[in-house]
Amino acid sequence: MNEQLPVELLSDAFNVFRDASRKLEEQYALLEDRIDELSLELAEKNKAIERTRRLAAMGEMAARVAHEIRNPLGSMAIFANLLERELASEPEKQRLANHISTGIKSLDNLLSNMLLFASSPEAKLKSVDIRKIVEDSLLLAKGHDRSNVSVKAEFCGQTSIMADGVLLKQLFLNLIINAIDAMDEGGSLKIRTKVVDDRQRYMEIKVSDSGRGIKKEHIDRVFDPFFSTKDRGTGLGLAIVSTVVNAHSGFIDVNSVAGEGTTFTIGFPLLREYRI
Repeated sequence: MNEQLPVELLSDAFNVFRDASRKLEEQYALLEDRIDELSLELAEKNKAIERTRRLAAMGEMAARVAHEIRNPLGSMAIFANLLERELASEPEKQRLANHISTGIKSLDNLLSNMLLFASSPEAKLKSVDIRKIVEDSLLLAKGHDRSNVSVKAEFCGQTSIMADGVLLKQLFLNLIINAIDAMDEGGSLKIRTKVVDDRQRYMEIKVSDSGRGIKKEHIDRVFDPFFSTKDRGTGLGLAIVSTVVNAHSGFIDVNSVAGEGTTFTIGFPLLREYRI
């Protein structure tokens, strides 16, 4: 009996050691997996930091280039307008001069986008009229080829809002141009505004087009800087739209069906001073 005791103790000790060894191996395997996961996460974060650094550098360069170009561009715009007036009696030549003005407007919009992208603007709030901003934006987009696009704007109820008029104009201009570019064969563009009473009172703005729509796999990327599925453009337009919305503490949603069209829904909170 006494001789068997050490054997039983050794057996029990071996079993304990074996179980502990197995658990240690399992923990080691889990630790290795976790290290691999953390390594991948770190690599992704390093890539994101590098992308951010490059975007910041590009933004600074874009701002410098935009400032250098904008001054002579302003002079070109004045001369192009004078040329259009001088050629009023010669429609064909006036049409060519109009193309020059259109190109200048497109370039000016690109420069505005580059400056906004580089500056991360803060909204300077004051009372503005959404109706006037939309109408001014449509006028600015007039040079953009939209001869086969019908435009309808509806303003339901209150149109006053505390916002940055300059930023809003850039927002609408980019949305309008984006919609026109999506309708190669013509279509309809609708802009609607109304006040919504929800948990928070806000101005709802819908910009809808009957264009080619956005593929599902691209929806999550439409507001990414430089992302574009078009042959032309820089991919900054919708990124600027998102920037302006965020500067006003608003929200933006996009609903699209490929081949049928796209609707952007934007909400701007109404400050107490302008509640009805």
